[in-house]
Amino acid sequence: MDYQLGDVISVVFDNTIVLSIVFGVLSATSIGIADLITIGLARKIGLISTGLWEKLLAVVIVTPYFFFTSSGSEIIFEHWHLLVLLGFVNLITYLVLIRSLQIGPVSVIAPLTTVFSIVSLGLAYLFLDERLTYSQVIVIGVVLIGAAVTVFKPGKSNSVSSSLTTGVLLGLLATLIIGSQFFLQGVVSKEVGWFLGVYFPIMFSIFGFIPISFYKGEIPWQQLNFRIFSLLLLTSSLKIGGFFLFARGAELGSIGMVSVGTTAYPVIPIIAGVLLFKERLVYTQVIGISLLLGSMAVLAAT
Repeated sequence: MDYQLGDVISVVFDNTIVLSIVFGVLSATSIGIADLITIGLARKIGLISTGLWEKLLAVVIVTPYFFFTSSGSEIIFEHWHLLVLLGFVNLITYLVLIRSLQIGPVSVIAPLTTVFSIVSLGLAYLFLDERLTYSQVIVIGVVLIGAAVTVFKPGKSNSVSSSLTTGVLLGLLATLIIGSQFFLQGVVSKEVGWFLGVYFPIMFSIFGFIPISFYKGEIPWQQLNFRIFSLLLLTSSLKIGGFFLFARGAELGSIGMVSVGTTAYPVIPIIAGVLLFKERLVYTQVIGISLLLGSMAVLAAT
């Protein structure tokens, strides 16, 4: 019996599609929770200060592990251009995404940005020759429809036009940038490994946050107290953990499929709204979540 169970587990985790989707969903969950905390922190201590503290603390948290890796300096010199580029994209993604979520509405922006997986899938198809079967294309289409359905609420015929705010336009821009970032993150992780492919770009992005912080007049240590610092520590851990999960999934499996798994991202703010703010789900959200999670389960089984 133990042998049979071991065989089943081995088969499941040998399936790169399942592995990729699982890592993608876990990554989306971790980053989704972190982003909700980040939005609140950015309103209290500033957008740039929050980003700078998150990056600094993330690097401090995982630096001890860096000393267990033996090829860090070699990788920097060999792939420095990719690492610096990813660090720059990381900076831009944070600024555009969190600003769009600040302006809101979060319930529209969060599902909207999940369309980034189309960008990642397209880039993976063009540059990495990651092919999809017809059935996978259909199921992925259902995944994206499920994410999109959560944007619209019944009884508001003008919801599309009224949602075309600055926040939504920034959200559309964030979608393109996030898709490019996650594709690049996957490529870099395949080249240098899951840890270094996240560690160095985050470190390099700090050098972008520091001058912007002083230019904007946001002094990082102002308005800092024990509660805010604790939340910064939590969101830093969740966010870098989410990036590690994505990078590991891309390294072991498919960049495109990990990206599909991250379309679970809009479920997080919806659940938070129900649990924290006692919001009630409308039937379109129930349908959207069901389509999203159900189709990912089907995709994992194909």
